[in-house]
Amino acid sequence: MPQRSWLATDSVQSTLSFMISMIVHLLILVGLGLFLSPPDNEPQRIALLASTFDDRDEPSLLEPTLTLDTVDSAEALPELDDPQVAQAFDAPNIPAPFARPKSATAPQTPHHLAGDIPFATLLTVNHAPVGGGFEGRTQQARAQLAASGGGTPHSEAAVEAALAWLAGHQRPDGSWRLLHQAGVCDCRNQGLRESSTGATGLSLLPFLGAGYTHLRGPYHEAIQKGLDYLIQKMIDTPHGGDLQEGANFGMYTHGIATIALCEAYAMTGDQQLEPYVEKAIRFICNAQHPRGGWRYNPGQPGDTTVSGWQVMALKSARLARLEVPSHVIERSTLYLDSVSTSQGAFYGYQPPKKEAGPTAVALLLRMYLGWTRDDDRLTRGALYLAATGPSKTDVYFNYYATQVLHHLQGNDWPQWNAKMRDYLVERQAKHGHEKGSWFFPDSHGTIGGRLYTTAMCAMILEVYYRHMPLYGDDAVIDEF
Repeated sequence: MPQRSWLATDSVQSTLSFMISMIVHLLILVGLGLFLSPPDNEPQRIALLASTFDDRDEPSLLEPTLTLDTVDSAEALPELDDPQVAQAFDAPNIPAPFARPKSATAPQTPHHLAGDIPFATLLTVNHAPVGGGFEGRTQQARAQLAASGGGTPHSEAAVEAALAWLAGHQRPDGSWRLLHQAGVCDCRNQGLRESSTGATGLSLLPFLGAGYTHLRGPYHEAIQKGLDYLIQKMIDTPHGGDLQEGANFGMYTHGIATIALCEAYAMTGDQQLEPYVEKAIRFICNAQHPRGGWRYNPGQPGDTTVSGWQVMALKSARLARLEVPSHVIERSTLYLDSVSTSQGAFYGYQPPKKEAGPTAVALLLRMYLGWTRDDDRLTRGALYLAATGPSKTDVYFNYYATQVLHHLQGNDWPQWNAKMRDYLVERQAKHGHEKGSWFFPDSHGTIGGRLYTTAMCAMILEVYYRHMPLYGDDAVIDEF
């Protein structure tokens, strides 16, 4: 005969026996859990973060890279109303658990975000290589490093022409816009999306890279107005200072604007900037996904391109002698591991793949996070970048790949530098209101427009002094 459920019996004794047995078993399980749990200081969170990413096949933002030798310079621009072009930078239709607040009142952080880890212990990143600093941005050091590193008088003149174009397209409120046409401007190739904080941060970076700040140099007023604009646009939230603007760019804009604030603070020591830099960095730390990356909206599973700007912002904060939580750096490394192939030589946008753009971004991050110059993975990845480009249209790839090859100073650098440098000098606009600017047609250039392309190209030509070498003893030391 089948046994009856204990709820069906009318025996009080049976009921009491079951309850006592259940309580005893629960006590035993709790005891075992306490006994087996690791102590609080064990890095058990690292093991949890190493779990596999979603296998969603997200589209890459990077078009196939085309080399200077294989692309016709007269190729036509893509149509701006092409649906594929219009969707290239659209954020995915994923609910944002930590999206930018619509008002000054910010949402509470969901339990799964990295911000739930307490900031009780902030550790510096001492294992990273010495270098990458801003000492080369004085005028004397800039001239020295450009002359010895592969720059020319023509490339330096191109940088200054680009800065003049950027200064001429600053808005009266201190901002820059991807939709750069204003007043009597007749420059072609506006961007397709708008984000004033991202465009302002991106436009400030070439001025800072050339050694100009809000305290010195011919553009100090323009730089001051740009920094003031970013500060005014920052929204205070429980998670830090939010510089996102526009659903299409999100953490892209925050990371880029944060780098500009960090660099201005590091170069000048201006204490008025310090609280805003700290809040912007705190927002990045809180916005990190538990598995280590960043994407359009805080808390989303990461992609390599957005993550690149955040890690570089953290590096800029360290160069400004600010502290960065060690677990944020640890998680960044775990994210890079998750999208790598061939033991870490190549990288994908999200899934592990061999893609030129993400590989360029990730290898630069690896260098800043501590890989040594003789690391075989770095060598193999750099050979792949050198064989792939320079690109005639993909400025985003060129920006990161140029930095990787410059820091590495391998056999491929002289040839890459000569091709990249001379191509940009040749293709810079020489006449009219566009004088000093660039535009190249690809998914990034079409979306970001002439302002994005000009800022990126100027920074490529500043590579000799914008960041000091990550490897070697040839650092120029100077006080800002």
